[in-house]
Amino acid sequence: MDDDAPPIARAPHDKRGAILAAARVLFQQHGFDRTSMDTIAERAMVSKATVYAHFASKEVLFRTTLEALAQASPNRWTALLALQGPLEQRLAAVADAVLRVSASSMREDAAYGLVRPPLLPSQMREEMWTLCFERYDTMMRTLLAREVQRGALVIDNVPDASVHFFGLMTGRPATAAARDDAPGAQSVQLDAYVSGAVALFLRAYRPASALVEADRKREVPSGF
Repeated sequence: MDDDAPPIARAPHDKRGAILAAARVLFQQHGFDRTSMDTIAERAMVSKATVYAHFASKEVLFRTTLEALAQASPNRWTALLALQGPLEQRLAAVADAVLRVSASSMREDAAYGLVRPPLLPSQMREEMWTLCFERYDTMMRTLLAREVQRGALVIDNVPDASVHFFGLMTGRPATAAARDDAPGAQSVQLDAYVSGAVALFLRAYRPASALVEADRKREVPSGF
């Protein structure tokens, strides 16, 4: 018997799980268009017929893969709605969570890895956004609507305001990630960036009376 002979590849017991695991890796590496059911079957060590027996099409397999990843991702957002304290501090906490997602998603988050352009056909991106990331936006809309009811904010269009907040918070980290900035260089000014972005957001949506009061508190007597 040849001790150096490679082990015989055996079909997996959990064929569906093996197919999903193979699909996750291949979709992330090659994108939707460049991944075939043949290569998925080969990596999962099952027949192509077995793949189709579990998943009617590549689109169905892709959606199922993404659903599994979305369900496995921790929901950081529900707890943020229960936070107490000044609005500025609570928004800063949300911003911190957003930045953590933004920083990790660029390189580590599996769900983001599947939906980042250009790996996903444009016609499927909106559907995938809804499936994976809508809960983040839903949390922010809920938070903002509650603050509007309390009179802490004046917002005519809550969905737009949510987009504005996420845009402010993710703009700088996304740019830094694209430039491959070192983590240390990113963190040096991160607190100042968050503070400034939150202040800018509040300046846009706080009642005029609150802005006047905030400006009055920031005034420093000249001594003259």
